[in-house]
Amino acid sequence: MTNNQDYAVRYVQPVNDILVDRYGTDHGLTSSQSSIINHIMMHRTIRDFTHEEVLESDITAAIAAAQSAATSSHLQSWSVIRISDRQHKSAVNRLCGNQGQIDTAPLMLVWLADQSRNFAISEEEGTSNDAFDYFETSMLGIIDASMAAQNAALAFEALGYGTCFIGAVRNNAEKLASLLKLPDRCIPVAGLVIGRPALRNSTDIKPRLPQRVVVHEETYRIAQRDEISAYDQVMKRFQSKQWMASVNWSSKVAVRLSTKASLDGRDRYMTFMRSANAGVL
Repeated sequence: MTNNQDYAVRYVQPVNDILVDRYGTDHGLTSSQSSIINHIMMHRTIRDFTHEEVLESDITAAIAAAQSAATSSHLQSWSVIRISDRQHKSAVNRLCGNQGQIDTAPLMLVWLADQSRNFAISEEEGTSNDAFDYFETSMLGIIDASMAAQNAALAFEALGYGTCFIGAVRNNAEKLASLLKLPDRCIPVAGLVIGRPALRNSTDIKPRLPQRVVVHEETYRIAQRDEISAYDQVMKRFQSKQWMASVNWSSKVAVRLSTKASLDGRDRYMTFMRSANAGVL
């Protein structure tokens, strides 16, 4: 049995089990009959990979999936850098806090909000380029890049790979931009590492907040404390299954967003955007 087949056998499970894992036993939802929706719901983060390389044909297919995502005004304001050279990936990893998943993954993609290409077109066409000075122009690139990256992740998972998004590409954005030789108006949004999962360290589906907390009918409804407390208990059951320390999700949220230091250098990201002429008016 190939690793790809092994992965499929390990992670294919009944639809109702997916709902239980994603929301807890009292989810109150109806199972979907769509294989696409079920595939999306099967997503889990993988942080340990085999040495097997990612096939070139699979990379091409995943990038095609990325380019099939919606794009604002058809501007296609994103790019992606492929990183597979181990020495180069190690240099990138040093700027990302030396993460194990970056080290073991055979492929890393750095997704970029890229207005440099459109700015060059604007100059060549001789049109006014005032809009590039405003954050909205960078924002649409960030959204485009994020949607493209998610499409790619789903495509890689459909091909039997595991993935892990890397927000730490924003920790030292200025140094990373220099290392990757990014032009002005081109900024890192997220990393994505890809590889065949090392199944000795399997990961289950991580529960999400119940839909009644995140879905609002007509107007916004403040989540009740008991709803958050109930989710804390769902997460504790997940932590127990994964042999993780038992910690309230709500406590982790509070700590993660408590101080400037908890941003791991990303507090400097707006300063980097100014230096990259990435629209901050």
